[in-house]
Amino acid sequence: MRKNNNNEIIKMNKVCVFTVCNIGYLNKALALAESLKKYEDKNLKIFLFDKKRRLSFNTNNVEIIWIEDIAPDNFFQLAFKYNVIELTTAFKPFIGKYLSNLYENVIFFDPDILLYDSLSLIHDSLEKNSFLLTPHILKVEYSPILNLNYQKFGFYNLGFFAFKSNDESKEILEWWWKQCESYCFDEAHQGAFTDQKWMSLGPLYFPGIKILKNIGLNVAWWNIYEREISINEGIFEVSNGEQKSNLIFFHFSAFGGKEIIAKKTFNTGKNKKETLAELSTTYSFFLNKNKVKGSLKYSYDFHENGMYINPVLRRAYASKFAQLEQVSNPFIYNALIDQFIRLNYLKSRGINNYSLISHRDKDSYSFHIRIYFLILRLVLRIFGANKFMAINRLMTYSSGLVQTKELWK
Repeated sequence: MRKNNNNEIIKMNKVCVFTVCNIGYLNKALALAESLKKYEDKNLKIFLFDKKRRLSFNTNNVEIIWIEDIAPDNFFQLAFKYNVIELTTAFKPFIGKYLSNLYENVIFFDPDILLYDSLSLIHDSLEKNSFLLTPHILKVEYSPILNLNYQKFGFYNLGFFAFKSNDESKEILEWWWKQCESYCFDEAHQGAFTDQKWMSLGPLYFPGIKILKNIGLNVAWWNIYEREISINEGIFEVSNGEQKSNLIFFHFSAFGGKEIIAKKTFNTGKNKKETLAELSTTYSFFLNKNKVKGSLKYSYDFHENGMYINPVLRRAYASKFAQLEQVSNPFIYNALIDQFIRLNYLKSRGINNYSLISHRDKDSYSFHIRIYFLILRLVLRIFGANKFMAINRLMTYSSGLVQTKELWK
């Protein structure tokens, strides 16, 4: 129950489950919706981060909300500043605040999650706690490399969170939104990782946050080595020697397709290859079943005139936002934005979209890597070891681009 400004009592709905995605991820959200309907008999609210268009997909079990219908006045500026992952994750606390006025309890799942059991444990936990999170791992980890990774990307996986609509949760969501609105960049090397890294501070600032440590929650490629999954009469179970639980939900982050859990190098622990293949095959079935017909192109990757918005332009825009914020919609032609692009040589060449290059691509780029290290060796030889170290630290600083305001005209 809640009171409005006239002190009248408003009856709120009990539970809401939501996700966020662009159209390219809609099939994953639809798969999540199907599993939610099966185990909770609820429809999933999908907040779509794209311009409205005609699509063909299975509309059962879902309610579609286009983000532009509820977004704040600075939405287009944020959509220009952030890439698709940064934008959708930035708005999770904003949407949480929006839903907190309509529902008593709110649960969020990333679109690439699938439920395998009821959420009774989460419902019960919300009876006693304001805000729920799950950690990336449960056991003490002694590997410095893995521990550094958790410090880079955050202690808690924000593919799931849940809250009770009270004053404490609203304070948490407001704080979280302020961080994300300002700095939700995917730049782990700069100490930032979208919405997720901020919440490492959450339990320190807000004692009402409860960390759920049930092994059946948020199972994924990064923690599967500490949990053994088995199938018992068609039901997936999880154990670790200390706990045993039904698998409640699995997070198919970086899903590999067919029989591959993830396109990552990871430790499978005691898990049998056939069991993991069964998990992957099941998820592939749901994705294929929920295909979306229509244009899947992400709208906010392009200006109104069709020019691609490259990642350097996004970062440069964010760096110089104070001088450009008078433009409420940078996607539409504006002389100030156009001049900024031309002065800084930020116009995209060709029609190919940017794709992230990672360590998995090192063989394809072996020639470029050799040239790069050749240049570094020359720098070391010319400037000496001390200045070489200083130059490397400067390169780390400048690689963030957002911080380097002096780089842009």
